[in-house]
Amino acid sequence: MLTMQDVAASYRGLKALQGISLEVGRGEIVAVVGANGAGKSTLLKAIAGQVATEGTILFDGASLAGVPPHMIARRGVGLVPEGRKLFPRLTVEDNLRLGAYAKRGDPNRFAPLELVFQLFPRLAERLSQRAETLSGGEQQMLAIGRALMTQPRLLMLDEPSQGIMPKLVDDILAAVSRIRDLGVTVLLVEQRLVEALEIADRAYVLQTGRIVMQGAAKDIAADGAVRRAYLGM
Repeated sequence: MLTMQDVAASYRGLKALQGISLEVGRGEIVAVVGANGAGKSTLLKAIAGQVATEGTILFDGASLAGVPPHMIARRGVGLVPEGRKLFPRLTVEDNLRLGAYAKRGDPNRFAPLELVFQLFPRLAERLSQRAETLSGGEQQMLAIGRALMTQPRLLMLDEPSQGIMPKLVDDILAAVSRIRDLGVTVLLVEQRLVEALEIADRAYVLQTGRIVMQGAAKDIAADGAVRRAYLGM
């Protein structure tokens, strides 16, 4: 579904990615792991068209070069950004409905609401609350739900556990597995490395903007030398 070949990118004047080549197959959960500052967020922004890149990025065989971010989203790439980036003074319902904005004119654009409420029942209970009044975990659920409203075929999540109590982290990562089971491919950047590798099929280890290892997630999780050398574990 997604192919990156020899991709380089700069962010805030610094070279953040160098020679990145990776693939995400349809129906997979692929994790990108590494220490803070390794370039993980920039990698997702490169795919989403939010930073200038060199090299090749293909989605379903079509190049994303020069495609603006809103058109990449319409092609089926959804991004849940680091820090969630909700509309804090709008209600839960308004944030979700805004996720379907790109589908305006489609009479079924709000159909994903049912799926969102199945995954995150708390959101159905808080429709009239402003987003800023939610807990950190509930805000992350809302950010994921908003991305699902775009009806993505590839869902990219940037640090979904950040700033969330452990119990809700487990709930959110379990929801990510269910999202994959419903037919949405997932590319996951996550600071909780053990949990990410538990739900992923494959993983790439990123260090200072380069991929230093790739393979089955269970193999990377079991390799103590790799964990110490590249993941600080």
